Amino acid sequence: MASAQGRAGSGLLAKLKSGLNFSFKRGGSCVGLSIGASTVKVVQLKRLGKKKKNASSDWVLEKYASVPLPELTSEHREIVNSIGIVQAIHAALEQAQIKAKEVCSAVTGSGLIIKSLTLVVTDMKELQDQVFWEAEQYIPFDISEVVIDFQVISKSKDNQVEVILVAVKKDFLEQYMGVIEEADLSVKVMDTEVFALQNTFENNYDVSTTEAMLLADVGAISTKIVICAGGTPFLTKDASFGGAMITQEIQRELNLPSSADAEALKVSGNLPHEVSEIVARMGHVLGTELKKSIDFYTASSLGPPIVGILLSGGGARAVHLSKIIEDYTGLPSQLLNPFQRIQGDAKRFQQDFLMEIAPEAVIPMGLAIRAGDKA
Repeated sequence: MASAQGRAGSGLLAKLKSGLNFSFKRGGSCVGLSIGASTVKVVQLKRLGKKKKNASSDWVLEKYASVPLPELTSEHREIVNSIGIVQAIHAALEQAQIKAKEVCSAVTGSGLIIKSLTLVVTDMKELQDQVFWEAEQYIPFDISEVVIDFQVISKSKDNQVEVILVAVKKDFLEQYMGVIEEADLSVKVMDTEVFALQNTFENNYDVSTTEAMLLADVGAISTKIVICAGGTPFLTKDASFGGAMITQEIQRELNLPSSADAEALKVSGNLPHEVSEIVARMGHVLGTELKKSIDFYTASSLGPPIVGILLSGGGARAVHLSKIIEDYTGLPSQLLNPFQRIQGDAKRFQQDFLMEIAPEAVIPMGLAIRAGDKA
């Protein structure tokens, strides 16, 4: 990606770029670190030196751990308790027995902006200047306060260039970089959660250029949405709906003593009628958010038609949620399976455990995959 720091610059991007390229040999291990609103998750994937017979992917899951965060560690994904997050990172690394110090992590939330741009460029040498000029029109922050990055998606014969623009507030990025470094880790790549979501999808499913898929990762306080086809993210969005809202409604309406009791009911295979009604009602709230994205994408003719929805994230574990979304949007909906092609180390993981962690493993697995690719 081409990059900039706004007009002022602070040396932060140089710090990132100095180690941006991973150049692992075949057989290397790559670590993805996901700092969520309620948990820290780490994944270590191993890229096989030689693909195993009958294996559909050259990646295998070596190590995994998820550690809950104490309350009030972040607010709207801005870090307010760095000590709690650092402790959780240490606990996750210890639990997973990960010794590697180089990681790929991600930012998300209000400090991050992702936008698709179509530019008319007669001289590609001027592309960067045009992107930065356009960025100033769309970024609601002082341009000197952000790090800007972009990637060319496509070029046409009529000089139209499609780019994906990524802008993140410097102080927001510094928060995430800071806690990771306080945990004695080295950040080699900072990605975004929506791109990590797409990475995991594309490494487990057939990718079509004529059909688009809507991916939605339902986290604790927000849902990351990306509509993609042929490797291109045509639309991305961070919606203000999370699985914690379902949990809170269950706890409040059933007058339960703790959120843990409500969470257990939410993912129970035998839902009481009252809980089913709450999940259905909250599922319609999520369905409304997804439908808005679908309608905007379709009306704007951004890409090929959407043929289905894949859900992930801890919030997607709510029983019957995918069926509710399917009924509401009219599109086939199911859980995204990060182990459809990527295998788990048979000596470390039982298949039942892989299926249990699958929804929450999607983002950190996408980050680990990104770590193994050349930037």
